[in-house]
Amino acid sequence: MSLYSKYSADTAPLVGIAATPTNKLLRLDPPGTQTYSTSISKLTSRVNVPANLRSMYKKVDLKHPASKNWLIHLHYVRREFDTCKAIIHEELQRLNGNSEYSNYILGLIYRNEGKMQESLDKLQICHQLEPTNVDTVRQIARSLFLLGRHKLAINAYQKSQILNDDADWETHYNMGLCYLYMKDLTKAKEHMNLSLQARVSHEAFQVLAQIALTRDSIQEAISVYEKAVKIFPEHADLMSHLGVLYMKSGKDAISFSKLSTALAFDPNNCKAIVATASMMQTHEDYDYALGKYKVATQSIPDSSSLWNNIGMCYFGKKKYVAAISCLKRANYLSAFDWKILHNLGLVHLHMQQYASAFQFLTAAINLKPDQSHNFMLLAIAISHLDDVEHARQAYEQALKLNKLNATTDSFKLYLNYAVSLFNHKLYSESHLKLLEASKIFERYAAKAEEDEMDLYNKVKTSLQLMGYKFPESVESTENILSASLVEENSQTMLVVYENPSTTQHEVRKKSSKKKPTETSQCEESPDAV
Repeated sequence: MSLYSKYSADTAPLVGIAATPTNKLLRLDPPGTQTYSTSISKLTSRVNVPANLRSMYKKVDLKHPASKNWLIHLHYVRREFDTCKAIIHEELQRLNGNSEYSNYILGLIYRNEGKMQESLDKLQICHQLEPTNVDTVRQIARSLFLLGRHKLAINAYQKSQILNDDADWETHYNMGLCYLYMKDLTKAKEHMNLSLQARVSHEAFQVLAQIALTRDSIQEAISVYEKAVKIFPEHADLMSHLGVLYMKSGKDAISFSKLSTALAFDPNNCKAIVATASMMQTHEDYDYALGKYKVATQSIPDSSSLWNNIGMCYFGKKKYVAAISCLKRANYLSAFDWKILHNLGLVHLHMQQYASAFQFLTAAINLKPDQSHNFMLLAIAISHLDDVEHARQAYEQALKLNKLNATTDSFKLYLNYAVSLFNHKLYSESHLKLLEASKIFERYAAKAEEDEMDLYNKVKTSLQLMGYKFPESVESTENILSASLVEENSQTMLVVYENPSTTQHEVRKKSSKKKPTETSQCEESPDAV
């Protein structure tokens, strides 16, 4: 006996359904009836309902509010955001916007798309639907942090700490970042230490080192990184940061060792590559540095510091056109970096394009007016443009700034000042400035370059032929300098009545045929980070 025949024998036959010898079910639809499917039990059978009883039946939707959460989660983790948003909008429309998970995921998607305010609005709706959800409060705090509203973000993180009794390293870490951006370094350091107590992480060590660098304490930052590399000995970023700090503190041997270790663990670490190349560039190994910089451009092609250093490598090789091309690209990427403008002015000076050098150096001074080196190069450019008065003003400003913050060698500054005055036939003033350079000459001679020494001796010899005296000792230099000041004042008062002798005039005419050129110094930017 078949299953159907047994069922039909033990039970009453259904209305409108007949059994056939072939054991098949036949559906009979009498006229005036319509078929409805029941959503309650989702049966495959069908019930014939008369048309006049249609109003008595209503379709009932008993879907759970979280019935599609799994599908939303699946598309979100696959980063299929368009499909995920379409499903979320359908769910929010079905549930009148009262779906916590749908609003939560939509807020995360908006944040990923850069819509911070829309993300915050959706997360706040989630918080209204479930005020005790810790994850929602943390995400609200994160959105506030990204919006730059750090005080409100701290309040949200504090609320999440109240809702969560366990010690959370991430909350302390984010609160420390908020305090760091608010310039409250003490509380930032306190929360980073609490984060390390809850869980040791390399991110917290890096922020502690950043706090130390903000306080201009390189040694403290080095000690923080030393502790970090003991716990994370194979972390290339920590090792490269430590190597850069050792390089800034002047310990090149230790720095090279740390950077080599970082490159051993991660050969493509850009920070270690650029720092190593910068060190080689400092030692005038330009070909090796350019090779390393070429590797770094594959990863960070839009780094202005990187292109600045490449330009100064070409400058060191005396390829000035290539240097200007690289520096112009660096200036395009970072238009308000005064060091790039300074280097552009320097290269244009060497190419004898003094008007262009004046433009770039003026822009650098407007951005960084406390650097004496900028004023010295500006004075050289103005001197070659035959404006001696403004050149003198630039030199005086450079001397004034160099006394407050010595960023330029005083010997080089006085030497350039003396050469500029000599080229404009202001020999007495040039003699005074060269006497100032002579006072510094004894302690500077050991590190002076050959070109500078030749220029100093050339100007000194020319002035000696004119009758100006140069002592051998520092004490006699000071005595002659004071006497020359008195003599210069008297000459200034009697300049109208003074008739120089013919022999003296001829000597000046001969010496003025050879014009010494001012010296300048290359300056590179810090390593690209």
